[in-house]
Amino acid sequence: FHSSYQKMAGSAARGEEAIWNFIYGLLLSAFVAAALRALSKFLDPRGAKETYGFFVDCILFDDNEGKVDDTTSKESDSSTFKTSSSSSSSSPQSGDRPLPRATRGGDVQASQPGATSAKLFSWLSDTPSIQRSAHLISCALGLIIAFLIYGVQQEKIMTADYNGEPFREPNFLIFGTRFMASMIAIGVCLCKNQLRTRSALYKFSFCSISNILSSFCQFTSLQFLSFPVLQVAKSCKTLAVLLVSFMVLGKRFPPFEYAVALIVMIGAGAFFYIYAETTKGGEGALNWPVGLTFLVLFILLDGFTNVWQGFLSKKYKTTQWQMMLGVNFWSMTLTLLIQGADNTLGSTTARVLSTPTLLVDCSMLCLSAVTGQLFIFHTIAEFGPLVFTLISIVRVIMSIITSCFLYGHHIVPIGWASIAVVFGAMAWRAHKKNELAKEAKRSAHVVDVEKLREAESTPRRPQSSV
Repeated sequence: FHSSYQKMAGSAARGEEAIWNFIYGLLLSAFVAAALRALSKFLDPRGAKETYGFFVDCILFDDNEGKVDDTTSKESDSSTFKTSSSSSSSSPQSGDRPLPRATRGGDVQASQPGATSAKLFSWLSDTPSIQRSAHLISCALGLIIAFLIYGVQQEKIMTADYNGEPFREPNFLIFGTRFMASMIAIGVCLCKNQLRTRSALYKFSFCSISNILSSFCQFTSLQFLSFPVLQVAKSCKTLAVLLVSFMVLGKRFPPFEYAVALIVMIGAGAFFYIYAETTKGGEGALNWPVGLTFLVLFILLDGFTNVWQGFLSKKYKTTQWQMMLGVNFWSMTLTLLIQGADNTLGSTTARVLSTPTLLVDCSMLCLSAVTGQLFIFHTIAEFGPLVFTLISIVRVIMSIITSCFLYGHHIVPIGWASIAVVFGAMAWRAHKKNELAKEAKRSAHVVDVEKLREAESTPRRPQSSV
């Protein structure tokens, strides 16, 4: 009894500390974003701004010179990009391939399907189909391996002891991954002349707040729940996106989206209940209330991140690299401020540098997260969201199997059946969206042909001679 009481007290103390850290990060981040917005309005009250320098202008003001027409932006696809290393990577909402996106430096031309494959795998074969298949296999292996390493390192860091003490600093891990991603995005944007976004950079801070807080909840939930539970819970993000899109943007979706979200919720709920019943009486049973709280927060915040990224992408024609730069820049800055304000940055850095095992684990986690993010962008651009979704389902299932093998998690057969229902519904959703996108393209093509025929059949008036 005394041992159970100590475990319960320890779990409650960790939960209380994590909740206060979450609230502290939320308040500080929201204050910074609100201050930047107020400063933008104060310095530019009439919409005809003066020049305050390139860096200040980028942060506070939209690029009016390259402003996107609202009519044009409505015709673009509403894409969402995964900027968090936890991946939850998002993908374009429609179409087999993303549409070309305009930048200040000029229009970005979409390459023809197979062009990249021929460039990368011409050494393997001269046959386009073999080149394309090799390219697809390479992307799939890159995604799966990167996120397998990320998942293993994530669970290890948040559950293992280093020199007899656990590591409870998820903000440091978030800062590390966002710093690496920001440096890569800056380099690419400089090379592509996309450093200046049409949107003011401070507008990226809104989804950066939800991004770092969702990552914080994801890391923290691993202190209370197992990795398989977290992976299955991520599938419920579909419902969060539907709810947040309606509440924030007033956007509605086809009925099949809500049906899929309901099926996923039922499958995930069944898995949670079955897993809770099989672990009843164990140490993990004491952690479920706190763990589920952070799990729900993670899903809702991650859903808002996707919705806001889609809004910026649609309205301002933001490229994937600009999105990566904007979100990761503010995520890096905000986590740096949070750690500096609570005086944990110096002590955490010193501990990581003085503990070789922890340093290697953190480095592998950050490197695998950024590598996976790059593979996400490349796979979506080359093969479309349907292929990416199918690869993601495979890598999530493999991550669950790997976690069960390495860390001894036990899932009963009916639990695996629930997982099959969840990811089967997600695969069907991706297929359905792909079919609807193809149908929309065919309909648009038919309309264009009919307009052309109508124009050709209309008799032209003879021009009067003067």
